[in-house]
Amino acid sequence: MQSLLGFYGLSLLDALNPSALAVTVLLLLRGGPYRSRVVTYTSAIFATYLVLGILIYFGLDGVLRLADALVVQRIGYALAAVGGSAMLLYALFPPKSVRQGLRMPKLPENLPLPLVFTAGITITVAEFSTALPYLGAIGILRGHTTDPLLAVPLLVSYNAIFVLPPVLLMLGFALFEPALRPKLEGWLERRRSKKDDSWLWILGIVGFLLARAGIVYYAGVLGLLPGGGV
Repeated sequence: MQSLLGFYGLSLLDALNPSALAVTVLLLLRGGPYRSRVVTYTSAIFATYLVLGILIYFGLDGVLRLADALVVQRIGYALAAVGGSAMLLYALFPPKSVRQGLRMPKLPENLPLPLVFTAGITITVAEFSTALPYLGAIGILRGHTTDPLLAVPLLVSYNAIFVLPPVLLMLGFALFEPALRPKLEGWLERRRSKKDDSWLWILGIVGFLLARAGIVYYAGVLGLLPGGGV
């Protein structure tokens, strides 16, 4: 029971996703059939997050059955070292456009639903490296159960909570559009002009931890650490 409290506590933390809310606001303010656009966008987030979670939860054991554990381990640490170093360097030396503060884009008037769905997948995958609450929740879930019939519904419920804020925002907008529209437009304009580099700090910290794990591992493999290789 306690592990599930931690699991759902992380889902509530993960649900505070500013980029998902910002894109939802953009979709709401385009006018026209915004309900279908928001539902399509949140469905893409839900499906992508769920598939990634299932792959992480079940995928490692499958990989280990298909390949030698040592080979998989060394490939994983190599990817951690290279990918983490790239993330850290990007955070420390971001492109000029990022340093100046990216402005939130203005979407075109006509947004085909396949484009909205693709955007949801792309944004979710691009941000997944910072999905620390989700990764922690999957770790808790692996310790709680190894039964797929229990694990998959729990992951589904986690992701339902994860996409709940955009859905609630859409419902609130549908009920109170005359009052909410000017407030959301003002909030969106402030976000467009705001320079927020907090995500770079997160990216840098995650990159450092990944790079450190990979470098320390290979230092041990090469016998550069006290006590011999790995």
